[in-house]
Amino acid sequence: MAHFLRGLAAALFLAVCTAGISAQDVVGSISYLEGTVGMVRDGADVDGVAIGQDLQSFDLLKTGSDGQAELAITFTRLPRMTVKMSADTQFSLEVATVEGRQESTIGILGGQIALKVAKLLPSQSVRVRTDSAAMGVRGTDFTVTAPESGDVLVTCDEGEVVVTDDQGKDLTAIPGTVVEKRPGEIYRTVPVPATGLEQFQTRWRGERSQFVQMNALRLVQANARLYVRLSREFNIAHQELGRSQAIMRKWAFEDRAGRIGTAADVLQERRTIGALLQRLRRTAFQLERVAFRLERLQVLHDRGVGVGAIDGGMTTKVFFAQVVRERRDVARKLALTRFLTKQYLKRNEGRLP
Repeated sequence: MAHFLRGLAAALFLAVCTAGISAQDVVGSISYLEGTVGMVRDGADVDGVAIGQDLQSFDLLKTGSDGQAELAITFTRLPRMTVKMSADTQFSLEVATVEGRQESTIGILGGQIALKVAKLLPSQSVRVRTDSAAMGVRGTDFTVTAPESGDVLVTCDEGEVVVTDDQGKDLTAIPGTVVEKRPGEIYRTVPVPATGLEQFQTRWRGERSQFVQMNALRLVQANARLYVRLSREFNIAHQELGRSQAIMRKWAFEDRAGRIGTAADVLQERRTIGALLQRLRRTAFQLERVAFRLERLQVLHDRGVGVGAIDGGMTTKVFFAQVVRERRDVARKLALTRFLTKQYLKRNEGRLP
């Protein structure tokens, strides 16, 4: 299976390098960047990311500790958007058709993004997702912060954002009211005068950074348990996916050629891979965010913060060594899942499995 994944990754890289990009593939571009900014597309890192770089649906964007980026979303079927990425941030943009509406979902793995969204048409929908909430946007200017502590802060400068937590409860962020969640607590609204919003954000980030420092071992332990469970589920699902090697290779080379198969082929391929892909996406969504938090926590661990033991007597040093060994394989499988979702959409009228 590992040999197949490496081979498919090479095929995907070939597709990226040689395939033509249609107008529908491009949803925007990078309008500004500084420092370290990376992009993963169709299973491969994009070399030489620079201002003017096109942005496609399902690209994964990353900024380093010295990085910042600004993205302009200009796809005609979406409202115009500007996305500003702070340092140490990762997110992806998915464009799909949901219940007859063109929906763009910004999945923030961690860090901080600021969005300015033009007024939406009735046929459009914009959401931002963390692992504990989904935010519905109604044409607004707002910021989402999701540090490695697991907290979330939603602040709004203009308009409103409806935050739906994992229990289905709706809260609204508007100028003068923010929405926040802290570990072990439910989402809540907090009144903050508009004139003091910037100071509140700075203080909040500082408090959460201090919380991470003081609770690093506990955070490592909690995320390690999630990582072990989710990576096991993910690997089992990818082993099942290995039975569909022919379909995956076919999709990779059809992508390179800029076409899809016959209607009969597409129907059979969707039936074969759809349910499994849906399961993979659920696990990948959680695993990506846990992996992000562990990567940030490892930076502290390497400085001697959060050192100790995890379940079964395993030390944090041994655990992080395991995570480092597995990181490339996990990233490869996550990228493959993203690529297959993108290809499935092209064969299912833009609808997700």
